[in-house]
Amino acid sequence: MTEKSAGADKSAKGGRYRGDARLARLYLEALRAADASGAYRIATEALGQGMTTPELYQRVIAPAMHRIGELWERGAITVADEHMATALTNRILAALRPPPDPAAVPRRGRALLAAVEGEKHALGLRMAADLLEDAGYDAIYLGADVPTGALLQAVESLSPDLVAMTATMETLAPRLEAVAAELRRAHPDLDVLVGGQAAPPRIDGGTLVRDLELLSERVPSPQV
Repeated sequence: MTEKSAGADKSAKGGRYRGDARLARLYLEALRAADASGAYRIATEALGQGMTTPELYQRVIAPAMHRIGELWERGAITVADEHMATALTNRILAALRPPPDPAAVPRRGRALLAAVEGEKHALGLRMAADLLEDAGYDAIYLGADVPTGALLQAVESLSPDLVAMTATMETLAPRLEAVAAELRRAHPDLDVLVGGQAAPPRIDGGTLVRDLELLSERVPSPQV
C-alpha cells in the first residue's frame, strides 16, 4: 500500500467514524424527544445508505443507549426517561425485522439467550438475538433477570446448540461465570457466549463477545 493510498484509507475511516457518531447523536436526540418516527427514520436511512445491521446496532444504537445510561447515572434524566428510551428502541428493533418465514429452516440450530438473574438490562442481548437469527439460528430470547434455576431448566427442555448470556453490572460477574461453568459441566458440548460490560476478559466455559459486529465470527461453523 502506498503512502497516498494509506492516507486516503485513514481519511475514509475517519469520515466514516464521524458519520457514525453523528447518527448516534441524532438517534439519541430522537429518543430523548420521544420521537419514535424520527429514531426509526434515522435507523432505516442508515441501512439504506449501506450500513449493515451489526454496524447499526454497534455504532449507532448501542452508543446512544450507553449515553442514556450515563445521563441517568448523573441524574440528568429520570428512570422514566431511561425506560422510555429502551421501550422506543425495542419498538424500532422489532419494526426493522423482516416478517418470519414459516418455511425457513434454521441452518445452525437453536440459540437460547438470557440475562443472568438480577440483570435488568437486556437490550444488547436483544440485538444479539437478531444477529444470531440473521446468522441462521432459531433464536429463543428469554430476556432480562432470568433465575438461574429457570435458565438451567430451559436448557434441559429446549436443548439449544448455543447459549448466550449477559451481565452489565459488576456485582453480577461472579454469577455470570458460575452459570457458564455450570452449563459447561452439565453440557460439555454446548457452545456458550457471554457479553455485557460485567463480562470478564476470560471466562471458564464461555467465549467472550464485546462487539456485535464480531458476533458472527464467534459462533460455531454452520452444521453440514
